[in-house]
Amino acid sequence: MLCTSAIVIQASEEALFYETDAAHSDRVLNVPEPMVYDLVRPLGVKQGDLEINALVDVNTASDEVSWAPELEYGLADDVGVELELPIENTRHERYKLAIQHTLEISSARGVATGWQAFVDMHKHSKALSADATYIIAKRWTEQWSSLSMLGLRVQNINRRARTDYLLNHSVFYDASARLTLGMEMNQEISRGGTWRYRLTPQVHFDASERYTLQMGMAVSTLNPAKNSEKFWSFRLIRVF
Repeated sequence: MLCTSAIVIQASEEALFYETDAAHSDRVLNVPEPMVYDLVRPLGVKQGDLEINALVDVNTASDEVSWAPELEYGLADDVGVELELPIENTRHERYKLAIQHTLEISSARGVATGWQAFVDMHKHSKALSADATYIIAKRWTEQWSSLSMLGLRVQNINRRARTDYLLNHSVFYDASARLTLGMEMNQEISRGGTWRYRLTPQVHFDASERYTLQMGMAVSTLNPAKNSEKFWSFRLIRVF
């Protein structure tokens, strides 16, 4: 009898939990947000929306830690801006400024679209790079969804510029109102045909209606100086 009561109480608590947009790619379809290449607040952001988060990568071979606190704000309806400060161990290395605009959210078609662009400046060398991507989020079923980003990266804009093509694709399964399982693939293809990638299986857990924790183990060849690297990755998200 005690066991049955406990199950009923747990089910009731789960039913009362309201899943907010702490880790969503949009405010209507509730497609989860990728952990690594994330968005500037969800598509359909409202003016005044505020989020802080930080992504942490721990290299399993060297124990070096890369982390990046981010501040995301709804500048206007459907327009979000972001300031990110990438840090290597304890040394602040770069400044990143991003903007994102929502183009469409269709409940009938289960599709949300938008675009994102950001500028990245190295603090010490002053080298500049920029990304621009088109975003499409799709809700396939009640539990399955995906998000894709297609775009360009121009590195060393103020020096010897180099262009890479970007293709990010993530697939998600909503196991419950609080728990999401995902697989994220980030790809860079150079104009010469070189292909680099980062593959990150991940788990998202909504600890509350304001906090979400994302965790994963990544395999990456994005660093041209290394053949392959492995990371433990975490992102903690707080919305206001």
